Amino acid sequence: MATTASTPSASKPIALVTGATAGIGAAFAEYLAELGHDLVITARDLARLEKNADELRNKHGVSVEIIKADLATNEGIKSIELRLENRSRPIDVLINNAGFGINRSFVVSDRQSENDLLDVLVRAPLRFMHAVLPAMKERDSGTIINVSSVAGWIAGGSYSAAKSYLTVMSESLHTELLDTNVNVHALCPGFTRTEFH
Repeated sequence: MATTASTPSASKPIALVTGATAGIGAAFAEYLAELGHDLVITARDLARLEKNADELRNKHGVSVEIIKADLATNEGIKSIELRLENRSRPIDVLINNAGFGINRSFVVSDRQSENDLLDVLVRAPLRFMHAVLPAMKERDSGTIINVSSVAGWIAGGSYSAAKSYLTVMSESLHTELLDTNVNVHALCPGFTRTEFH
């Protein structure tokens, strides 16, 4: 786990994006920077994190903190949890985007890969929401977007099952938080041309 940051602004909202170096996560980071959010971006590849962070700082004039973390490990998840629980610079927007798929039948797939998929697609978002929601509820402000998938509505192995979990959990939290200004959403894209494929 590695963390670096640029000088933060006290007035800007802060968004944390997992899987922020490519695809949908990188697009979210770019969009949120355009809106004027300071960022915390996370992924496994430190060199790409640093490159993306420099580009976002230079283009949008925002602070970008980077956290290198492998969300298939407890250490990686814990490093993000600790940042989400930091109330001195609270997270206003959480984008749970990190993920990967397994291009093999469950019957013949690698057991460790299946466990890693569960950690990244289910356990990490669960723990991150649990870490950030208490402070969001106290402030009565915050947004969580869980990047799920239309695959959650089909029978397509553990990936589909994990995305179904994420969608249902998002719906449940949305209902639970209806009387607050904390919003939880599930984004369910179809086929999107990214490095994922």
